[in-house]
Amino acid sequence: MFLGGIQPVLADEVAASDGRRYEGIIVNQSPYDVTIRTKNGKITLKRSDLKYIKKWSRQENDALKGKWESSAGGTGDSRARDEELKYADSVKYSDKPWQIYEEDAFIAFHHNEGIIRSRLKDKIGDYCKKVADKLGYEEFKVYDKSASPDWNLKFKFYSYGDFASWKKAVEAIGYNPNTVMAFASGNRRVSFYELYNRADVIYHEITHNIYNELIKNANVPNWWAEGVAQYALLTSGEAREDISKSRFRALNNRYISLSKSYSYADKDSYEHNYEDGLSAVYFLVREKGKDEFKEFNYNLRKGKSFEKSLSEVYGFDTMNAFDKAWVEYLKKIDVKEMVGEKK
Repeated sequence: MFLGGIQPVLADEVAASDGRRYEGIIVNQSPYDVTIRTKNGKITLKRSDLKYIKKWSRQENDALKGKWESSAGGTGDSRARDEELKYADSVKYSDKPWQIYEEDAFIAFHHNEGIIRSRLKDKIGDYCKKVADKLGYEEFKVYDKSASPDWNLKFKFYSYGDFASWKKAVEAIGYNPNTVMAFASGNRRVSFYELYNRADVIYHEITHNIYNELIKNANVPNWWAEGVAQYALLTSGEAREDISKSRFRALNNRYISLSKSYSYADKDSYEHNYEDGLSAVYFLVREKGKDEFKEFNYNLRKGKSFEKSLSEVYGFDTMNAFDKAWVEYLKKIDVKEMVGEKK
């Protein structure tokens, strides 16, 4: 049965198990149902009653249909969905229910769909793959249009629109809600406060999730974690600006030793963790190459310590030896030449 009459070029298609078929535009998807707008109005169907959803090319749609049919009765994604909904309730910190926005690569729990669309729509999948490629994370997977939706693979965003709930969310992890704009919490989750948040901050936290996934949450210094995130995120121009500041401190003997661990509460943490961390990562990538950088990260993934991996891959037996080589390199290098990757 066909309902609608919308031009095929604009059409999405939803088919129910009992043979009903609707063409129109899908306007909302939740873990449990799908709403499609047809010429005659909106129709909401339970996901459990659906045979397939078509939103893409014929080849992709056929593959999706096959996945839906082969996984009928399966519980894996349903279980992951239920677990995430339970988690969402635990971090809501508000009586206002979450709304859910879903795309191929992510799910967003929010109270303002406009925020999600402006900062995340149609961007996350490509960005995630770009970061994984830059880090050499070959096993990385994000939702593929040829597969049925898997909540374990998707990123999950928690968008807080009021400061009271954001304050509770941040304090629950031991940070200051007045200074933290976003945070990553594992399992591909990123939480952020809508009012003073930017897309690049969200992407920075996405990178933390991907990198921690790559190294299996190995213990690394704060400056290294932030340096890697900046390395994956920043453009060449942005990287040059931050590294120039790090180089200035090295030239004037005002640098902070990398062997000194700074917390995020320290007043100099940005300079040390972000700018110096970024210059240290570029130093290794530029001087030793991408293959060594990848090997270093996979050593961490295998359970080797940061210092052990630094020694085995780069030949620095102590953090002080690494410190000295990094500072000397900063003093002599032209930053315009430094920001680039050795082939």
